[in-house]
Amino acid sequence: MAHQPQSQRQPTPPDRQRAAIYVRMSSRPQDHSIEHQCARLYAFAEEHGIEITKMYADAGKSGLSINNRDGLRELIDDVLGGTADFQMVLVYDVSRWGRFQDVDEGAYYEYTCRQAGIQVVYCAEQFDNDGSAIASILKGMKRTMAAEYSRELSDKVFTAQCRFAMNGFKMGGFAGYGLRRVSFDRDGNKRRTLVSGERKSAATDRVRFGWGPAFEVEIVRQIYAWYLDDYYGDTLIARILNEKKVPAERGGLWKPWHVKAVLTNEKYMGKVVFNRGTAKLSSKRQANPREDWITVDGMFPPIVHPDVFQRAADERTRRMQPKDQAALIGMLRALHEKYGRVTVAIINAEKGMPNWKYFSSRFGSIADAYLAAGLPAGKTLLYAHTKHAVRQMLHKSIAAARSMIERAGAHCVGCAHKWSLLINDEVVLKIVVARARHDKDGRVRWRIPVNTAPMPDFVLCVQMDIANSGVMGFYLIPVAEFTQGHIILRAEFPDDLAQYRYATLASVFGLDAAQALNESLLEP
Repeated sequence: MAHQPQSQRQPTPPDRQRAAIYVRMSSRPQDHSIEHQCARLYAFAEEHGIEITKMYADAGKSGLSINNRDGLRELIDDVLGGTADFQMVLVYDVSRWGRFQDVDEGAYYEYTCRQAGIQVVYCAEQFDNDGSAIASILKGMKRTMAAEYSRELSDKVFTAQCRFAMNGFKMGGFAGYGLRRVSFDRDGNKRRTLVSGERKSAATDRVRFGWGPAFEVEIVRQIYAWYLDDYYGDTLIARILNEKKVPAERGGLWKPWHVKAVLTNEKYMGKVVFNRGTAKLSSKRQANPREDWITVDGMFPPIVHPDVFQRAADERTRRMQPKDQAALIGMLRALHEKYGRVTVAIINAEKGMPNWKYFSSRFGSIADAYLAAGLPAGKTLLYAHTKHAVRQMLHKSIAAARSMIERAGAHCVGCAHKWSLLINDEVVLKIVVARARHDKDGRVRWRIPVNTAPMPDFVLCVQMDIANSGVMGFYLIPVAEFTQGHIILRAEFPDDLAQYRYATLASVFGLDAAQALNESLLEP
């Protein structure tokens, strides 16, 4: 982040240049501390008659990318935004600017400054950054050396981690539910059990797994029993634990993925596993093939017997086997015959049934799964099916509106609100879908939200037909003309708001049917 210099300086004389300084230090202890860099940069400024007006700092930040470096990001934003009131940026050396793995990235940020008339000066380098051939060659070499230093260090650290992992030590991260990190000194003597977030006492200490509180150990074993003996799924187990007010790891609520982690991580059978995935040099994490994993057995007492863990792994594989739609339909019909109805809660609670999301993914929605099984169309089913139809209509409507706006000669971009468009940088159009609603007397109503946040200039309403299976018409509502939050349309008064009604989406934007693109998607 940016800082103003602490010392009180007199106004800059007209002949003195103004400069900002940029300093960075990684989290690893090193000679290039923030204080050391500042002292060198202020001395350089004093020697050359430069007035330092601002400081940008990234303390404890890696130089591999700009993503987490708030100081450098703010510096570049000030340069691009034209708010930088200095003519140069003083940096200790090329490596402080960054150890970008693509050396052109560091050059790009320097070029960005130079385009704005701001020179980047590397004060501790043995060359002047004056654009000469020799300076360009040396600077390119320095950037490559800075990147290579990080690559070599990464390889050395990874090699050391592999060696420690093969000796049964834990390489960073949380221990996991039911387990704790235990620190040992360099001679193998136990120091103490570390609490969550606590660091080991010395750099030479090593960490191993150990059991957590007896209550957590028992919960881990209970999870395996529920999964194998009672045939509960991850979602149901998480719900039971939350109902029993059992806190998850770090005190939160249990989620299905918490349960899955307990049931699938080999550490619960006393095995240390390292190198499951790779994310070197700030790259995106990638899973490694199992043959690259480093595994060590018997480094601490298992919470669950290896045979139990393997049974859980086999059971998960069996449950994850793809099931054909005929089998899934048979499951839903059997549930309906057993309970007289089918709901998401019943599906999730039934032994041997896949999670309701599995049905949804196989059939398109849970409502479509019910329909495929020929289940009676109760209120829950009808609402689920209508909700799915409305969501599909929204997606079609926003795509069709974009195309027609462009064909009408205007341009539009998306807004922060998912279903709104900004037209010609001036007009905000919100698209809504009004489904047919049936009251207790059988009358049909449509509700159009108007004055709702975020407030648009116009609301384009797609009116669905009485069966909520197609489009009945379109309304373009100028929000400024209405004060109520919603407009209610009644089937018995079809001429209400006729002045705002359009028969086709094309006519809303002044297009005829021949000009309309995607009109077939929304044709009444």
